[in-house]
Amino acid sequence: MTQKASGGVSGTVGAFNFIRRVGFPSTPEVLSVFLTLTVLASVLALPLAGVSLQAAILFPLIGVVIPTLVGEALTSALILRGDKVLNFRRLVGMELLSWFLLVVALPLGAVTGMVFSNPGLWVYGFFTVLIVSLPIRFLAIGSISSVQSWRKSLASALPPILAIISFLVFGSSVGLSNAPSILVRGIIAFVVGMVLSAVGVSGIIRNVEHSGTPEVRDSPLTLFRAFLQHWLKSDPEPLEKRLGELGTQGTIEGSILGFSGTKGAVGCIVVSNFHPGPYRDLGSGGLPSRLKASIERSKGGIAQVPHGISNHQLNIVSQVDVQRVIERALEEYPAATSIQDSSAMVRSTVDEAKASGQVFGNVAFLTLTLSPTEMEDLPSEVAVEIERAAQARGLTAIVADAHNSLSNQTSITSEQAQKLVEASVKVLDQLVLARKSPFEAGSAADTLEEFRLEDGIGPGGLSSLVVRNGNQIVAYLTIDGNNMHTGVRDAILEDLETIGVADGEIMTTDTHLVTGLVRSTLGYHPVGAHMDVGLLKQKVRETVQRAILSMEESTAGFSKFSIEVRVLGSETFQTITSFVGRIARRIGRQFFRLEALTLVATLIILFFP
Repeated sequence: MTQKASGGVSGTVGAFNFIRRVGFPSTPEVLSVFLTLTVLASVLALPLAGVSLQAAILFPLIGVVIPTLVGEALTSALILRGDKVLNFRRLVGMELLSWFLLVVALPLGAVTGMVFSNPGLWVYGFFTVLIVSLPIRFLAIGSISSVQSWRKSLASALPPILAIISFLVFGSSVGLSNAPSILVRGIIAFVVGMVLSAVGVSGIIRNVEHSGTPEVRDSPLTLFRAFLQHWLKSDPEPLEKRLGELGTQGTIEGSILGFSGTKGAVGCIVVSNFHPGPYRDLGSGGLPSRLKASIERSKGGIAQVPHGISNHQLNIVSQVDVQRVIERALEEYPAATSIQDSSAMVRSTVDEAKASGQVFGNVAFLTLTLSPTEMEDLPSEVAVEIERAAQARGLTAIVADAHNSLSNQTSITSEQAQKLVEASVKVLDQLVLARKSPFEAGSAADTLEEFRLEDGIGPGGLSSLVVRNGNQIVAYLTIDGNNMHTGVRDAILEDLETIGVADGEIMTTDTHLVTGLVRSTLGYHPVGAHMDVGLLKQKVRETVQRAILSMEESTAGFSKFSIEVRVLGSETFQTITSFVGRIARRIGRQFFRLEALTLVATLIILFFP
């Protein structure tokens, strides 16, 4: 078998970790830090310039905090009214970044005034910070907001203009009088800085649009704003619409192995080639748990949706198509359960590649893992070759990627993929010759409510299916998470041996609901990487014990389904994410040049005749 190494989409981890910061803390936290920062800067600096302590405390309120908050309140309520992302809290968060250098610039201005016997020079520190913040304001609002250009320019300029006006009008009343020449120079520098910032940021944005549109086949900033609207406002529709236009048609295929007992439905295992991505609840990111919940409501029993052999090539784009997949799976759920016998579970290993299999009638359910070697998404060729080998032996194969060993970013090599195929073929050879007999099945589930998305556990929790054939009890477990921390799978299987489980497999769904919520090397926590593994093992053990107690003589049914949907292929997603990385670096370089130019112009106007 020849194929490229397979793995996660490059570039997404950095994007996840960066964009998390856009949310900012809560409004009270931002206001508290903002007030503390400005008061600290003033108290440290102004007494050095001969300003009274009372005036030093009043200055940040008069010159910074009050006009800034009034300006951003007017901006959010009037100027940017209706903007999907920039609300008052985020605008104040931007102000915190804009005024951060005040704690350095004010003391530096005061010390400079002492050296040159000009105590009023501390005001230059105030103006310098205000002017240097202008590129930040114009770039942030210009790139994030979707309102008209004149409204964005006004929103960028209003708070600093109000800060200057407030300082000029009320400063003298609290003992902050300064030489007119200093104030005039400051105002001239501010006007020059505003012109430079507006023109410079406009050039940066035009450059991004001109260079990026041909590459991503869409307006980069419009795509970025749609992304922020989803990330920060939990509104995926605009982004899904735009990504849908960039996507292609793809075929989603799935297999359902359903179990029934004398009391009704026991449960099922659904394996599909859709990929639960690209991230969070966008597109098919949360499809495993949604499909599980829908089947359980409609058909009864406990449903498992382990990760099939798939990758980012088959990310479903829209929620409409996600619902269509769910409805098709329900329509094609096996109506008959004519399979009355099964084999025992068998295993085969080729180096680090491990395959397990159990046949129900002529349907072979196989699980693949590299544990304890790290593993990621398997290439689709693996499923194709295994299914072909099964057909040659008179069997129908359902192949699950157990997706259960990961600590760092990795990818599957062609050699590892080939070894998994070889191990699977050996399992199929055993299953063809295996003795089959009636079986018992039982199921149970646990929501794992002790853990959160940030811990790596999705809403699907833990699902278990136990099968007894002869004296052998095997357990199939699926946890709604994105991969599993290396070593946890083996620890759980060893623990289950203590309650009479001879073998089994621990699988994950690869849900992407957990992505982008935490800062980590992967952009999420695999199951077991950030939780009490002892508690997890206990919950698994208790769930499997309940499943064992529910076992009864059972039969099985099998069905397949397929549906055409709009998908976002890995090439398109990689194009977008790699473009984001490159354009971010380019914007960064242009932005720092603009900042440097603004600072140099400010210092020349303020300090040179």
